[in-house]
Amino acid sequence: MNFKKFNPGKKITVFFIVFATTFFLLGLWQVERGHEKSNLIEQFNSNITKTPKSISEESSKWDRVIVKGVWKGSKQILIDNVISSGIAGYKVLTPLQINETETYILVDRGWISQGKSRDTLPGIDIKDEYVEVNGILEDPELGFVLSEDLVTDNWPKVSQTKNLDVLRKEFDEQLSSYILVADPTLKSSLAYIKIVPSNMTAEKHFGYAIQWFTMFIALCLMYLWIGFKKNEE
Repeated sequence: MNFKKFNPGKKITVFFIVFATTFFLLGLWQVERGHEKSNLIEQFNSNITKTPKSISEESSKWDRVIVKGVWKGSKQILIDNVISSGIAGYKVLTPLQINETETYILVDRGWISQGKSRDTLPGIDIKDEYVEVNGILEDPELGFVLSEDLVTDNWPKVSQTKNLDVLRKEFDEQLSSYILVADPTLKSSLAYIKIVPSNMTAEKHFGYAIQWFTMFIALCLMYLWIGFKKNEE
């Protein structure tokens, strides 16, 4: 190969460097994200099979725990736009004051149908009684939101997100750093929706990585073709 004949020009070279670097780095990022998701799902699958332990300061995301305390039914939150089997509804979060502490933890009691009208909230009343709740700790991300007005004013409140940074602003009480997704065996549980630790699987990330690397290779081949073709002309 005679590289002296290779002359794609400065503009083409700058274009190639910028986009080839971008495609390659995006491919590496997707590979990294894929490994992160793989480790996350592996950790989640391992934790859900463990025997629950009493919640403590050492408890972390996806741990199975036992929490004892008293419900506070007057300050419940409904998470809007949750679809189950094609039906619109809400996830119900109920504060539970952790036994012998001043801290509350929001317990995800499950899903309830929206009903015929959004103007009338479904019945979610619960007695302020002492209970023992088994479940899995989660810390939901904020996700994509279209408005800053995420939570309604009156109790029970309707929220567009399950993110704790948003929800804790609605409480005077101290909240735990996690939400407890209650097991379906809870007496006051609603319809249970299986926990999905990630909205995107590791395989999808690796698939996107292949697409970016394919675009990188295609751009390299085009750059070589243009460089030699231009010199021939």
